[in-house]
Amino acid sequence: MPQDPYEQQRKNTATYIALAGVLVCGLALFALAALVIPDILLILLVMAGVMAIGIVQYVTWGWMLEKYRIKDDDDQPKS
Repeated sequence: MPQDPYEQQRKNTATYIALAGVLVCGLALFALAALVIPDILLILLVMAGVMAIGIVQYVTWGWMLEKYRIKDDDDQPKS
């Protein structure tokens, strides 16, 4: 049963707003921790590096190579 596209868009918008709220709260907690422990900024740099490597891996292996994947007959679901 197909959903109304506007209803799906409203659900997606609500999800993105909730995600933004969680990110803002997380960044606020991290900022408070950085005020108390200034060395925690080094941990942020390490985490940013790990995330950058993950993004490169996702773009290379998950997104870019999926476009060039050869479709096999076995990939089709049997009905």
